[in-house]
Amino acid sequence: MIDWASILAVHGSRVWQTVYRLLDHDADALDCYQETFLAALQLPEPEGIDDWSPFLVSLATRRAMDCLRQRYRVRTRCVAITAIPEPSGEADDPLQQAQANELMNRVRRGMAELPEKQAEVFWLSCLEGLSPHQIAARMQIPPGQVRVLLHRARTRLGAILNLNRIHEREKE
Repeated sequence: MIDWASILAVHGSRVWQTVYRLLDHDADALDCYQETFLAALQLPEPEGIDDWSPFLVSLATRRAMDCLRQRYRVRTRCVAITAIPEPSGEADDPLQQAQANELMNRVRRGMAELPEKQAEVFWLSCLEGLSPHQIAARMQIPPGQVRVLLHRARTRLGAILNLNRIHEREKE
């Protein structure tokens, strides 16, 4: 019998960090968090999972990517001015924060256009800081395939970001 309470207690914060970093939206992240554990609960044979952390993070990443894709398909999401945090210290430069937020939003939008495996490998490598061998073990694919997927993701994401930048300049 699986002790779901201990799985949630041990791995819940890691799953939350993963979905929140990807989505940067409380309600979406909470939905994704719940969907991740609900999907794990509904597995036909959960006893076969030896290491829950990589399984749950992978599942959470996929759910969050689906949410991102949906978000940018609909394109009706607005952020209330009250939801934007104020700078937390004197060292925070509002211009740098705005530029970093803009870049991260563009990366999220671009990731929503990537194929699922490319987006997951890109996220795990570039934003979670995992090595190709760690990603390969987590996704159960060869390290060489991880490197190919990462290269393709970076190339395609770079093209998407440059194309988006050109379209934004044309609108001005």
